[in-house]
Amino acid sequence: MLIVVLTGTGVYAFFTLTPSNPCEPLGGRAQLKSTLTHTNITALTEWRLPDPIRYSNAIVIAPDGSVWFGEQAVPGVAHLFPNNGTLIEYAWPGTEAQIQGSCSFKASIWGIALWEGMIWATDQDGNSIIGLNPVNGSFVTLNLPQPNSSPYTLTAGPDGALWFTALTETAFIGRVSPGLTVSMYPVLNRTDEIPTDIQFVNSSYAYFTALDPYKSTPSGVYSFDPQDVAGGISATQIGGNATLTETTSVAASSSVVWVVQHITSNIWGYDLATHEWTVYPTSTENYTTTTLPYFVGTSGNVVWFNEHYGNKIAELNPAPMGTLTEFSEADPPVANGTQIQNDLTIATAPGGLWFTSMTGNYIGFASASYKPSFEVSVKGPDSLTLSQSEGTMAKFQVNGTWRGNLEVTVSDSENYTSVPNLIAIRPNVTRIAPGSGPVTLDVDLSLTGSLPPAHYTVAVTVSDGLVLQTAYLFVTVV
Repeated sequence: MLIVVLTGTGVYAFFTLTPSNPCEPLGGRAQLKSTLTHTNITALTEWRLPDPIRYSNAIVIAPDGSVWFGEQAVPGVAHLFPNNGTLIEYAWPGTEAQIQGSCSFKASIWGIALWEGMIWATDQDGNSIIGLNPVNGSFVTLNLPQPNSSPYTLTAGPDGALWFTALTETAFIGRVSPGLTVSMYPVLNRTDEIPTDIQFVNSSYAYFTALDPYKSTPSGVYSFDPQDVAGGISATQIGGNATLTETTSVAASSSVVWVVQHITSNIWGYDLATHEWTVYPTSTENYTTTTLPYFVGTSGNVVWFNEHYGNKIAELNPAPMGTLTEFSEADPPVANGTQIQNDLTIATAPGGLWFTSMTGNYIGFASASYKPSFEVSVKGPDSLTLSQSEGTMAKFQVNGTWRGNLEVTVSDSENYTSVPNLIAIRPNVTRIAPGSGPVTLDVDLSLTGSLPPAHYTVAVTVSDGLVLQTAYLFVTVV
């Protein structure tokens, strides 16, 4: 079958699908329709994709509630109708690079967006952005003006344009006009950092995260004016009093800017009113030093993010008292790093969060309406002072019911792994027998070394293996 493609230079290119072979999941077809089955794990519903593996990555929600996502093994994009499990896959003219000898991994697709009535996705290997017209199945390929740009994330802006980040050695942010003109603007004052994610507040104010691939300078989160980019982008650092590293995603609520640092086991929130950062540790894993949060999104006051190495989806409710719920993406939960399903990209939606699983070969949804049968909370004030010379005790309470044992673990914000070191956190029990609440946990806190005076966050987690519930205590060390 022959597909005609309009390139960014106005030149027509031709893309031919050859007969079926093991390296063509669609069997040589331009489109493939199938029906998916799904399984449920606590709050998560996971739709199993067809075999061979599709390598799903990048996801966006359509206004009708259906889901579009990238497939690196086709390569192409797919459309899931979750109400009946219908899946329509579209092969596209993306670069079919044989990576590490695998015919399953043909194109690096990290960004996807709905824009101008089409579905657009990034093709890092082809240095292009490709759009699908779902009405007639035709494609538009926009070649980027900078060589080896590696387009990464896509965001439809309030100015009517499509914006993208690029993993170039020199910092650029790109823009596609409604007329399909591609422009790439250098970041003038942060040239050592590569933009990774963009969040628009309005047509004249936006945030972006950036990282230094060589880790020679701290990374950060910045604001810029999307209407003032003709001579390049002038970035203003947000929350300059914190040292951030490998920032990969940003999301903003009405009063807090949320930032993911990919090498860590925590998520950071910057309060725009107080100009203070608060660090929220995740639970920890015994098979890795970091849970590797990757992307973050907000829905009202709820903050969603994925944990790449933790193999979990996380729902953070920072107010009025901070709580975190984490859902295992596998049942039973993974036991080591070789079992993780590489759930890399997310998209918030009304009522929950959609996510992709690259090696698990599914598309998942986490429902915000799911209520675990048990919970943990701070009993009494959620803040206290801890001195170098004197310890203290905090009380937590577990409510609800649980059929099996609940494991009790702790973490804190004193380092990027969230593993306590200089703050000793000692619950009176590490396991709660099957039963019901209320059950009180007495937690002794003390300092085992010289910790700089500052604000820290202590986390106490109770888990039945599939659901992990965490309550936060905010500690001021003096």
